Amino acid sequence: MRPLFAALVIAATASVAPAQEKKAEAPKGDLAKMQGKWSANVGPDKDIPIVFEIKDTKVTLVVTFQGEERTITGEIKIDETKTPKQLDWIKFVTPDGQEMDDNFAIYKIDGDELTTCSGGPGNERPSGFKEGEGGPPNLTVLKRVKAEEKKEEKKEEKK
Repeated sequence: MRPLFAALVIAATASVAPAQEKKAEAPKGDLAKMQGKWSANVGPDKDIPIVFEIKDTKVTLVVTFQGEERTITGEIKIDETKTPKQLDWIKFVTPDGQEMDDNFAIYKIDGDELTTCSGGPGNERPSGFKEGEGGPPNLTVLKRVKAEEKKEEKKEEKK
């Protein structure tokens, strides 16, 4: 009986140990605050809706342009020890599989508002939160998508 019990204990702990090692560390600090969905309107006339979803360091961006939704995926890397705080949009891929240049930004987060100022893909990081004249840097104020808004989106998708 003891050998059987010992074998079961060894088997149980062996199967649990790898699962614990694979468990990723939960986001901390500002990255934890950024988790979830964020929306804004961008473009010269602020008439192009975008929705970001951040899960860990993975980002899914949905842009609605001329009635068509396009999804772009990538990652973020932040450094909240810098002043201003830095955010890098990295490893982004367009819907047709094209890799985009990294986009260096600064950010600030205040509750349900995330403000970013990006230099644009392949450009330098801005030093302040100021919109460019007719081009980069691009200042974007994203609002957190609340749970009620997510429910409304799901209802519309089912129709």
